[in-house]
Amino acid sequence: MAPDTLPEGFVTVPLEDAPPEADARIRELASLDSVAYERIRRDEARRLGIRTAALDKAVAAAREDQKHAADHLAELFPAAEPWATPVDGAKLLDSLEAAINRHVALAPAAAAALATWILHTYVFDAFSHTPRLLITSPAPRCGKSTLLELLRVTCSRPLLAANTTAAAVFRVIEAAAPSLLIDEADSFLAASEELRGILNAGFEANGRVLRVEEAQGELRPRVFRCFAPVALAGIGRMPGTLEDRSIPIVLQRAEEASRSRLTKLRAPGARDALATLARQCARWAADSRDRLNLAPDVPSALNDRQADISVPLLSIADMAGKGWPDRLRRALLTLFEGDHDKAAIDLGSLLLADCHAIFAETGALRITSSELASRLGGIETSPWGEIAAGRPITPHRLAKLLAPFGIRPATIRFGHEVSKGYLRADFEDPWRRYLPSLAGGGGLQPLHRYAPRETWVSGENATVTPSRDVTVPIAPKPAENLGCNDVTASPPSVSDEEGARGWSVTL
Repeated sequence: MAPDTLPEGFVTVPLEDAPPEADARIRELASLDSVAYERIRRDEARRLGIRTAALDKAVAAAREDQKHAADHLAELFPAAEPWATPVDGAKLLDSLEAAINRHVALAPAAAAALATWILHTYVFDAFSHTPRLLITSPAPRCGKSTLLELLRVTCSRPLLAANTTAAAVFRVIEAAAPSLLIDEADSFLAASEELRGILNAGFEANGRVLRVEEAQGELRPRVFRCFAPVALAGIGRMPGTLEDRSIPIVLQRAEEASRSRLTKLRAPGARDALATLARQCARWAADSRDRLNLAPDVPSALNDRQADISVPLLSIADMAGKGWPDRLRRALLTLFEGDHDKAAIDLGSLLLADCHAIFAETGALRITSSELASRLGGIETSPWGEIAAGRPITPHRLAKLLAPFGIRPATIRFGHEVSKGYLRADFEDPWRRYLPSLAGGGGLQPLHRYAPRETWVSGENATVTPSRDVTVPIAPKPAENLGCNDVTASPPSVSDEEGARGWSVTL
């Protein structure tokens, strides 16, 4: 049978009338090498119902389109030419860290993490996660734009963008998997739920976006990959779900003396030096990718999400050696300190942590709903003082936020009165589940954030809450010049049940 002769009864159709899946299959065939394609071209032509010559022509055209697309992507995302000789990983990280400190004023821990994050962009696809880099500052002119430009020169296949859209992000990642650098994220990210979802999904290697597109008059599902390194810069806090997947880099405005020591990126030779580092990163990645330890030891103080964030950086530091394994572990612990279980991962976790602090400070076994809400509203570093359209949190709102954790107000006797309130015992299980470091007693220090006249207490004095104390009527407050002081009364003998639910803990 001649190569282009079809079996009896086999009907051919023009290529434009081929089945809808023909376009997709031709693109797949065009991506094969010539030997692999030659082996299957006749069978594929019969399956699609077209002559082999027509298939060859279509595949050749598709290959030409793919070449033009690849050339265009190469222009948009130029890959650094690998350095000519092997590169020492520790010296490379030292050079990256020094370059960062030369141009941007930041903490040592941040510089160490940034150096390894830059190098990870060249090997990110070897790992199960790619940590987001979250660059924030309390005000403008703290160095965010300079740092992003530095990343643009040193990272693998960088793309610097601002005010981007969800569709642009997942399509460019599918096409080129660049290091995506997003500036001014605070101006649009909070209002774009779709974009946040894509950036969150792209944290994991199996992150995908499903969309329906029209092709040949039909709607067909298409899956886009969204796994790629991402750095976000903005003023103030970012959405909690992104913070939860990020290495936090907080910039402060440099003092005049420090600013004078920094080198501008426009200085002669500055960009050339950074471009050299990019070439060295490319060479190190080519030589080291297959030897990376994908399961490095992670500090036990980090939670599971922080461990996922840290693995790529720790793997790189471990391979570099010469002090970098210990240096990076200390840096990560420093950066995540205060963020551990407490930084606004979500309102629920933050609320549990602040309630833990209040119970720990007061020593209370029980507290009224009103007092707990009032104390929460007095924490200046948390949102409870203005959570309700600029007004403090109410007992009703507090109950709604605690309900998902199985914590509900109960009717409790406080001295001679009965009121709605909370028992410390009801918080213990959620604390163990969501705030293990705090619940274990090792992660909390008294906050001392409540000034006496900023919270609801008896009279104007801070609440005293030793266990199983009984309410004692408080006499009118004596004049200050009389030298009198309030005292805590000794508890009377009470039953276990009364001690658990029936006696006040506040003087």
